[in-house]
Amino acid sequence: MQWLLMLETEKDAITLCRLMNIFRRKGLKLATMVVSSGEASYSITALAEAADGAGAHLFHFLRRTEGIRHVTSYRQEASPEASFIFVDAAGSAVTLGRLLEVFPQSEVIFASEGKFLLAGSNSHHLPRALPELEASRCVPLVPAQTTRPTLHQEGASAS
Repeated sequence: MQWLLMLETEKDAITLCRLMNIFRRKGLKLATMVVSSGEASYSITALAEAADGAGAHLFHFLRRTEGIRHVTSYRQEASPEASFIFVDAAGSAVTLGRLLEVFPQSEVIFASEGKFLLAGSNSHHLPRALPELEASRCVPLVPAQTTRPTLHQEGASAS
């Protein structure tokens, strides 16, 4: 199962190193990861492959980790309520422009090397809208848990 993790950390490279070690020790397979730097913090967005039951454990482990301020996780689930969609279009003819034509109300969180994360996408229409892209390369993500007071579509985008 794929999980989207959005983290806000202290602006300290040690925290980033600690996170990479946690990902390695917990057996996460990163599909993609984006780190952006703010004035006083780092924002990390990572799409990772983990066992079905590992998501809750990982969330609670990360929220207690030194240097991490907030953790929000989203789990892979085909649902009309999906907040995000991850599209791995590497090697296909699908471009970011084409995705934004199909989902004009979406916000691009990241786009790199044929991998795209869109917020606010109605993902259950994607396989019909983009028949040239295999359905398995489109991952809808629904909210799972957060340390924030309200779960919202936060943007850990590079800004």
